[in-house]
Amino acid sequence: MRLYALSIFAIGLLAGATTAQAGNESWVSGTGTDSGNCPRTAPCRTFQFAHDQTSNNGAINVLTSGNFGPLTITKPISIVAEGVEAVINSALPSSANDAAIIISAGGGAIVSLRGLTIDMRGTDNEGISFISGKALHVQNSVIRKALLGIRFAPTSGTSELHVADTAVESGFNGTFVFTTGSAAVTAAFDRLRVENGSQNGMIFTGNGLAITATLRDSVVAGNGAGVIADASGSGAVNLMIERTALVNNGTGILASPATTVRIGTSTLTGNNIAFNGNTVLSYGTNKIDGNSSEATPTLIPMK
Repeated sequence: MRLYALSIFAIGLLAGATTAQAGNESWVSGTGTDSGNCPRTAPCRTFQFAHDQTSNNGAINVLTSGNFGPLTITKPISIVAEGVEAVINSALPSSANDAAIIISAGGGAIVSLRGLTIDMRGTDNEGISFISGKALHVQNSVIRKALLGIRFAPTSGTSELHVADTAVESGFNGTFVFTTGSAAVTAAFDRLRVENGSQNGMIFTGNGLAITATLRDSVVAGNGAGVIADASGSGAVNLMIERTALVNNGTGILASPATTVRIGTSTLTGNNIAFNGNTVLSYGTNKIDGNSSEATPTLIPMK
């Protein structure tokens, strides 16, 4: 009976260890050291070291403010910074592009980034580059002075991009969603600010399978072109814009013939050109006025 009880106790310990590992959390601090497995009582110094110590579906938590990058993510993981400043201002060299965060994970991997400040200091580097994975979630973050704020360019499978409560203050292009090969993308942007891109604010290019995206409660301002929808390849681009201000851009919305852009309860003003193309469809609830060149969208009935 004593041996049996010991066996049961040992099995319980193993089960507990497995559970703890599956929910593994690591910690980083501006005064940490890259050693051990990064517990809260002995936090590590960089995201990359903490990432390598953290199990799949685990989390990296930021204990105190600091500069923690750059980082390559290869697994499903979360990075959480609450009430502190978690900065990345250097980039990783890559054969595809140089970026502060490169995501090259398995097909089922979901990556969540919250509370980050990515500042590329006006260099020819990107903020976040998504190469592969199931989904990317970006919340409460700032990306600034980058060649490109967010590049989301999978080459296969169906991937999801979700960005909320985030500002992209780019030196060149803000966000770029691009499909090639057998890739399809669904994307949702909520309470996003894309500002001061010398080229473009948001670009959706379907060169693989379809891109289906929504932009809600957001501001796209001061860019060369505010929103570009381009089905240059075989992939369709379907974009819904709702309760959004597209202001002071060179062109508010630039849509190629093979795309469909629907707008509702939104404002286009202060642009040199409000929009081009008859693929811009309006629910009749928008304010399109005060642009150097106005346009009349195709009206569609409310459903």
